[in-house]
Amino acid sequence: MVNFIKVLAALSTTPTLVRQLNEILDTEISLPNIPTPTMGGQLVWDTLAESNGWRLQQNELTKHCRILDPDDVRRAWGTRKGMLKALETLQNSLPREAANG
Repeated sequence: MVNFIKVLAALSTTPTLVRQLNEILDTEISLPNIPTPTMGGQLVWDTLAESNGWRLQQNELTKHCRILDPDDVRRAWGTRKGMLKALETLQNSLPREAANG
């Protein structure tokens, strides 16, 4: 099981992981993304995981997911399965101590 909170925490402390996330998303189930400011998702978004300002959210109506950075900029979006797979792949690339806690 992926520990999404730890992966999101690692994203906030390692800028190269943001680039790596984008590379992973290019090969997983995600949709093309232009980093876009959002309003943070107070209305129709459920936060599935959050750490250091990074959030994995799911839209209550359409059920698609997105990853927001601490500045409420959408860094990725796509199917829930795609976002979870991207975070899992990213977790597997983290140093063991960061991935496990």
